[in-house]
Amino acid sequence: MSSIRAVVVAVALALASAGAVEAVSSPSGIDSRLRLDWEAGRSRSGQANVTGYVYNDYMRAANGVRLLVETLDASGQVIDRAYGFVFGIVPVFSRTYFYVPLKTAGAGYRLTVTAFDWRDGAASGN
Repeated sequence: MSSIRAVVVAVALALASAGAVEAVSSPSGIDSRLRLDWEAGRSRSGQANVTGYVYNDYMRAANGVRLLVETLDASGQVIDRAYGFVFGIVPVFSRTYFYVPLKTAGAGYRLTVTAFDWRDGAASGN
């Protein structure tokens, strides 16, 4: 798992140093049936943020998904943390959008799902 995180960090740092804003796909960090596709950017007012989707590759909906976004400096060290939530559920074999505002922009970012619950039954939406 740490080698996967190292690859994600390396990709994020390479994208940041190139000035590109491209999507990054990564495992959730807590359960292999949840995965993340995200990109770092800025709002219209200039605030740094991370947006993306949590994908659910399981036969039960995920509820109460919480995210940790670690802001990294050029050497890969954590310089700030932000916490976010996925509103609603992540339906079975589907995805749900998330937006996490950041206090500090960085050279790269690391995202992790820190908590969630599997919902009873196979919910397909809110």
